[in-house]
Amino acid sequence: MSRLEKLSADKLTVMQRILSSQDICKALKYSDTGFLDQPDIEDTSSLIYEQVFPYKKIPDFNNDKTSFITLSFNNYRPIRNSFKSGVIYIHVLVHQDLMKTDYGVLRTDFLINQIDKLMNSTQGIGIGKVEFFEMDELSINEKYMGVYIAYRLVEFN
Repeated sequence: MSRLEKLSADKLTVMQRILSSQDICKALKYSDTGFLDQPDIEDTSSLIYEQVFPYKKIPDFNNDKTSFITLSFNNYRPIRNSFKSGVIYIHVLVHQDLMKTDYGVLRTDFLINQIDKLMNSTQGIGIGKVEFFEMDELSINEKYMGVYIAYRLVEFN
């Protein structure tokens, strides 16, 4: 059995968690400052490869003002051939004109807070708990900025 056999399943689990939150989906889909007051998104899977990417991607920043979440799974290492460890990076990228919200926080801060509620100290990815690892700002270009939030995981074989 490959040490990385469950990698695709883990990516799917992270995507499902993100898309399970109407608050996150609304913050991605709707550009107005009061996005939580907008209608629920019936088919959240429509955001995949539009606003949510299961890999690290710098989307083609055309003239549309939008928000994105991208994923990357890094630093996977075997430890004594009995388990592997890794870090999940979740990148939140937002057009500068969409940063302001009606909720007293920046859109990037809103999104990473919601993501952290879904990810930190949870199970379902690997055997142990997913634990917060680090967070930092991202500078993309003059119109887009963002934040990444990272979680460390350990999976026993």
